Amino acid sequence: MNQEPTAAGNSGTPDRYLREPEVLERVGVSGITLRRWEPQGRFPKRHKIGPRIVAWPESEINNWMAANATSINQKAPS
Repeated sequence: MNQEPTAAGNSGTPDRYLREPEVLERVGVSGITLRRWEPQGRFPKRHKIGPRIVAWPESEINNWMAANATSINQKAPS
């Protein structure tokens, strides 16, 4: 059985991790923009879930998207 790793979300229920391609698709920005935003504190930090694997808890991405819905919809320059 192949299951994705989980993290505890805000509700205490298991939260799945999203890999970078899915995060980029949901957020609508490039990988370079994410890498620039993370150290600036403008985007949740990635979690290392394996030797060469990083991902974000889905709840963190959903919360970020809800908090930034206006700016995402306006497609402000990165």
